[in-house]
Amino acid sequence: MEERKIPETLEEAYRLRDEAKTPEEWDFYQEHVYRLRKEEYRARGIRTEISSRRRERQSAIELSREMFFLEVSEVAGRNAGGGRRARTVQEEARRYAARLDTHAFLKQLAAPHSGAVDLYRRNYLELLRMGKPPSEAYYLSRIIGLAGEQEFRAALETIRRTGYPGGRLTYLVEKAAIRIRDLPGGMILILLTFFVSLFAFVWATNEWGNASAGTIFFVTLGLIAAGALMLISAVFIVTFIRSINK
Repeated sequence: MEERKIPETLEEAYRLRDEAKTPEEWDFYQEHVYRLRKEEYRARGIRTEISSRRRERQSAIELSREMFFLEVSEVAGRNAGGGRRARTVQEEARRYAARLDTHAFLKQLAAPHSGAVDLYRRNYLELLRMGKPPSEAYYLSRIIGLAGEQEFRAALETIRRTGYPGGRLTYLVEKAAIRIRDLPGGMILILLTFFVSLFAFVWATNEWGNASAGTIFFVTLGLIAAGALMLISAVFIVTFIRSINK
C-alpha cells in the first residue's frame, strides 16, 4: 500500500482530496481538510473545543455550519477572481447556502439517519468547485438530493458533459417545482390550481352540449385552458411527490 502524502496547508488538502481516485482516499484527505480548518479557526481565536457535555451537540452543529459557510465563501471568492465582484458572489453563495441548509435540516429532522445535511452540503460545495454560479449550484444540489457517492459522482460527470444531471426538460421542470416549493404556500397554490382547473374543465365539458354557435368558441377555449392548467399542475404535483426522498 503506497504511503499517502500528509497535506500541510488547507489549499493542498483540498487539492489532494479533489484528485483522490478512490472513496477511501477522498475520506482520508477530507479528514485533513477538517483538521486544518480547525487549526485555522484556532489561529483566528475561534473556539473549536466543546465546553460542556450539555452543549456538545449544539456546539458541533454550530461549528459544522460555520465551517461550511466559510468554505462556501472561499470557493465562491476563488471562482469570482477577487475584487468587488467576489464579495457580491460570496454573499449570494452564502444566501443560497443558508436556504439549502434550512431545507437539509428539515429533511434530517424527518429522517435522522439520512445524513441529509452532509449530503446537501457536499452537493453544493462540489458544484461550486466545478464553477457553477451559486443559484445554479443550489438548484442542482436540490435535484441531486440524497444521492449515494457513486450516484453523485455519476451525476457530476453528466453535469460536466451536458450541464444537467438528467435531461434538460426534466431539469427545467424540477427547477420550476423547487422555486414554487420555496415560495410561502407554494404547494397549496399548485393544489388549488389543479382543483380549480379540474372544476373548470368539468363545467366546460357540461356546457359543451348546450352551447350556442356564438359561445362554442369560448367554451372550447375554456376547455383547452383548463386542461392545460390541470396538466401543468399535475406535472408539478408528481414532481413534488418524487422529490420527497431527495
